[in-house]
Amino acid sequence: MGLLGYASSVNAQTTPNLGPWVLVNTVNPGSFAPGYLVRDMKTVSPTVAWAVAEENTPAGVSNAFFVTNEATGTQFDFGAINAANGAQNFQTGNISPVGVAGTPAAATTAVAATYPAGAGGEILRTTNAGISWTKVTTASQFIGNLGGFCNFVHMFDALEGVSLGDPTNGSFEILRTTDGGVTWTRLPAASSPAPLTDEYGLARSFFARGNTIWAGMGSSNDANRVRIFKSTNRGLTWTASAVTTLLGSTSRLAFKDDLNGIAYNVKVVAGAVSEVNVIRTSDGGATWSPITPINTATGSFFRYDIDAVNGRYYSVGVRYPNATPAVAADFGTSSSTDGINWTNINTSQGFFAFDLIANGTTNAQGYAGAATDATGSGGIYKAASVITATKDAALQSTLSVYPNPSATGAFTVDLGSTLQAGAQLTVVDALGRQVKAQTLNATAIGSKKLNLDLSSEKSGVYTLQIRTAAGIATQKLVVE
Repeated sequence: MGLLGYASSVNAQTTPNLGPWVLVNTVNPGSFAPGYLVRDMKTVSPTVAWAVAEENTPAGVSNAFFVTNEATGTQFDFGAINAANGAQNFQTGNISPVGVAGTPAAATTAVAATYPAGAGGEILRTTNAGISWTKVTTASQFIGNLGGFCNFVHMFDALEGVSLGDPTNGSFEILRTTDGGVTWTRLPAASSPAPLTDEYGLARSFFARGNTIWAGMGSSNDANRVRIFKSTNRGLTWTASAVTTLLGSTSRLAFKDDLNGIAYNVKVVAGAVSEVNVIRTSDGGATWSPITPINTATGSFFRYDIDAVNGRYYSVGVRYPNATPAVAADFGTSSSTDGINWTNINTSQGFFAFDLIANGTTNAQGYAGAATDATGSGGIYKAASVITATKDAALQSTLSVYPNPSATGAFTVDLGSTLQAGAQLTVVDALGRQVKAQTLNATAIGSKKLNLDLSSEKSGVYTLQIRTAAGIATQKLVVE
């Protein structure tokens, strides 16, 4: 696919009907201090999702999960990913539901790729929505002292799945299951390309589309150009691309159809991002060429995560280059048809991970993850064109906040006359962290006004949301 002219590409971009990102998981199902960051998200259906969560601490251990627990898909259960018959306190790379979307099993059964701080790993499985987990790999799989490592696991349906491990005994350790993740068998060495010197797999670096799966490779030598692997038969046999222009790693990749995909990596020097390198393929991943996304006031490439559905790429996170430190306008969600020109869907709200599914032939829907508060509430957002109709138009037309911007962080919220007691008020920052939550009582409703105090928060952009039985109303707030 050749580079499109800038003007024609921008004119061709249209904002897809993704719907607003709505904060969910706000009715706290338990105390999950110290708060968590969502690092991996899997949308099963419009009302079912699983997520991997990382402790919001300097250590940042990823061994927790969220899973939806009720019919609307807006509240989540939480727990640790550990198995009594497995090693304890492994980190979790990713989670994959077992089953077909819309079936009960997909909401209760899942497998997770786990690994220790060094080499090694295990696949764990739950059949009761995470209440308990069982180790399903054997003692001879992902052996750490042989260089084994469990990079990711993916289930294609209720029976077949694949997991990619690092090379051991001269070949990549690729495991497959045909019984829903209960047992796993290593493929013969001839089923995948021989590893290059210093080559290995990367945690979470894969993308699946139908029966096809692509995996981004890495190298222990940052000067080495890396490859991308591909299987068109659910992981039975694999081919490798020509070496790409990415050096050392492939952070994420996504394919909008069977031929066209993008991938990128992020280079960090002395704790700061120094490069974001993007590549593109038009032949299914056999060859790749470098591209440069164009960041404008109306569209940017956001570098935390990418996805693709219905012929479009999507990105979330923070743009590069960004202000130092990043400001609210640097965060957002965007879409693109070519990987170069992007259209912002929203800004001032960042996510660490997301996963979209098709909604009709052109639209998308799914879940995204940010940060929970200190009690574990919030942190998960839902977007779907099917929920755009839940906007409370009457409240939105009367809702106002002043002064806005506020130099002190003190606001007066004018609620209008349509509210009833029991409405839920939340405020989140630019990273999606919930900083305020309350139920509006009869006193507030009766006075039609309330005082909102954000004086203890940092300067920046915040989003006020009020949820009623009729839907939601939102208002951007600026603390100077």
